[in-house]
Amino acid sequence: MKATGVVRRIDDLGRIVIPKEIRRNLRIREGDSLEIYTDGSDSIILKKYSHIENINNFIIQYVDAVYASNKKEIIITDTERIIAAAGNFRKDIVGKKIDLRLDDRIQKRNTQTIEKNEGLEVTENLVINSPAVLKPISVYGDLIGAVIVVSDTGIGDSEKALVDMTSTFLGKYLES
Repeated sequence: MKATGVVRRIDDLGRIVIPKEIRRNLRIREGDSLEIYTDGSDSIILKKYSHIENINNFIIQYVDAVYASNKKEIIITDTERIIAAAGNFRKDIVGKKIDLRLDDRIQKRNTQTIEKNEGLEVTENLVINSPAVLKPISVYGDLIGAVIVVSDTGIGDSEKALVDMTSTFLGKYLES
């Protein structure tokens, strides 16, 4: 563990404030869920909770099925990492931290079409220069990730419908 040199007191309701610098570095926002662990001795570990990561195997099978049936490259992220990818992407991008510019796009809460050569920064080593469409995934109004569909020929109604259906389906699935 990395020491920060920051000490905080627990208030009378058992609360503790996570310093702003740490929240910024770890991209922890108001309303985010944190999992609380202990290491069995005297340490408490906080980890950002990912709704999507909990259904990881399902999502991997889902993106593989989307690619097999539509031949459309697809990426699914949570608010921190790439959860699944299918198509011509290197499989080593799964698990990589998403780029801050992608996080900014997700926080806009709307469907976005990325034109050819506009450049969609997905991870540190992956910039998509093909046409793409991105839609955030929302569960009970909270942003939990995004769906990205990439096309060689341009973004049409089928790509927009695919990203919309996937985002809505995953959001509803996680709400149930």
